[in-house]
Amino acid sequence: MTLLHGLLRSLLVPGLVAGLLVGLLLRGLAAWLGNLVGRRPAPPPWQPLLELVRLAGKAPPGQDRPAPAAAWPALLALAALCGALSLLPWPQWWRGAELPLELLLYLSFLTIPPLARLAAAGMTVSGPAALGARRQASLELARLLPVLLTGAALPLYAGQFTLAPAVSRDVWSIVVGLGGAVIWLAALPWALWDRDDWEAPLAGLNGRPLALYRAVESLELTAHLGLVAVALYGSGLFPVDQPAWSPLLAVVAGLVVLILWEFRGYRPALPGTAKWYTRLLLPAAAVIVFLAWWFG
Repeated sequence: MTLLHGLLRSLLVPGLVAGLLVGLLLRGLAAWLGNLVGRRPAPPPWQPLLELVRLAGKAPPGQDRPAPAAAWPALLALAALCGALSLLPWPQWWRGAELPLELLLYLSFLTIPPLARLAAAGMTVSGPAALGARRQASLELARLLPVLLTGAALPLYAGQFTLAPAVSRDVWSIVVGLGGAVIWLAALPWALWDRDDWEAPLAGLNGRPLALYRAVESLELTAHLGLVAVALYGSGLFPVDQPAWSPLLAVVAGLVVLILWEFRGYRPALPGTAKWYTRLLLPAAAVIVFLAWWFG
């Protein structure tokens, strides 16, 4: 892959622009449909995009001097997510021969946005934001553990670390692929920080710095669903010559999960949420990894 090709993938498809639009659209559709089904006032599906544009045109408050410094972690997270999205073999499944450990690189990129949010909380002057960051840290760690552990399943089964895993047609490839997809869907990042809670890590931010973090949220959702698409592709359920089915199903499944969260008024900061990740998803991820190792 040439340098120009890599830059275009990072900026266009499936990079920054496409990833941002997909994430914003999913957030907007989920909020609209979830509230509509729950018979609550529903914001228009394009509301997240309008909010992002509004924040981007608004300077941070003059009294919040640390806000520009808090934006630096967001820029790092944006760069990491652009790199992650450029690695995705989508819309065409493409093997990056020069990155044999690209799945590990992709997973490492996904750890940067949570760290960026927690770092931003420490750079604001908001006391509630610091309190929210302390509560959020355990929640972020509990969510990332099953995500990272499940990342070992496909390499163990397929014998390679590429994001376009070898497609097999046996029953255990289906179990490993679908199991990984389900765990990654259950650990979607979107609901963890989208709520406008005063005691939240980003409570002290506004204007352009907050717009950066809203962009990070949308890109992170798209990048996470890219993992789901990789797991679905590795399951071998779909024809090899029709690779578009995997990312399409990943987006639809992600939208369904987000709609259910919105419909139920999901509040992940409630006590017991971390237990959902550590006592249910983490053991399930360990089982998937064990099956991948045993039958791979």
